[in-house]
Amino acid sequence: MTQSRSSSETPRLTSHRNSLVRQTRELKKRRFRNEQQLFRIEGYREIDQALNAGIDIEYAIYCDSMSRFSLCESTLNRIRTKKEIALYAASSGVFANLSQWQNPDGLLVVAKQRSEALEALDVRASDVFLVVDGFEKPGNLGSIFRSADATGCNGVLISDPIVDLFNPNVIRASLGTVFTTPCAVADCTRVIQWLRNNRLRIVCSSPEGDRNYLDVSLGSGCAIVIGSERGGLDEPWFESCDDLIKLPNEGFADSINAAMAANVLLFESYRQRLKNV
Repeated sequence: MTQSRSSSETPRLTSHRNSLVRQTRELKKRRFRNEQQLFRIEGYREIDQALNAGIDIEYAIYCDSMSRFSLCESTLNRIRTKKEIALYAASSGVFANLSQWQNPDGLLVVAKQRSEALEALDVRASDVFLVVDGFEKPGNLGSIFRSADATGCNGVLISDPIVDLFNPNVIRASLGTVFTTPCAVADCTRVIQWLRNNRLRIVCSSPEGDRNYLDVSLGSGCAIVIGSERGGLDEPWFESCDDLIKLPNEGFADSINAAMAANVLLFESYRQRLKNV
């Protein structure tokens, strides 16, 4: 049986000047995350998903005096059984200063960034991937991972991102599904070549599309491509796509929210797959 560590053995963090506290706080910044190849995960649901996915966690910090801490106890007990994860208890003042959120759960971890290489992805001829190009809003990117998870999408490819995958708001909006959904990050040229090499149809969504999304096969062997709200898709996607589709729009705005468009197309893909079972 694995022995857990008792709270009396846990080092305490009571100073804002502590080097570990400073490092954890600096990891809110993208530049520092990239330099250290580390990132933060805050919240019990997100941390549970990271543990489930085998994310390499270096250390955890908790504060059992936070009002919502009872939600974290089960997750903290999982961490206690893993001797490779250093564990620290923080004062309420230190933890409040470290937290990204106004009403924190009282648990955060720091983990190693994992490789997000295209070559590491498994792919079959029947797979469906979602490609998000040039995304800049972390909430949109995170919510797309939740939809990909819900609809059995085989992976998310992030092309030329402006926001980084390890942004705390991406992780929070995804509810941790960013860890359990296969994904890769690359420039659009490499993503297009990878899709071609794996013989996946490229289906691009744009207000300029000439086909209604309901009239196109999305259930097997394709990549659904969504552009950013500000700039839409880059030209290489239009040059490479097999189908250019659109969502009907009866309103005054020229397009809908990018995450909403991805949701519609992912669930249509899911519906088509269920229909063909």
